[in-house]
Amino acid sequence: MTLQQQAYGLIDRLPDDSVQVVIQVMRRMLPRDKDVARTAARLSDSVTPKMKAYLRMQELRKETSKYDVSEAQREAAMDEKFGTFG
Repeated sequence: MTLQQQAYGLIDRLPDDSVQVVIQVMRRMLPRDKDVARTAARLSDSVTPKMKAYLRMQELRKETSKYDVSEAQREAAMDEKFGTFG
């Protein structure tokens, strides 16, 4: 697991108000650049498609964590939709 993945995992477990604080700290840690737009563009260019997919997956995990679905309920829904495997 990379350092970034460890950080994402920790941030994912924080409540939203704590994430706001972490974001503020991270922004202060970024190198100062006179052209803020250029810095933002550089950062967004460095995000690979794989990282974008990972970040999207993390967003979906957060979104689905709001729903209380047990593993048994998930399996039953998968069997109903796709049939049983194995």
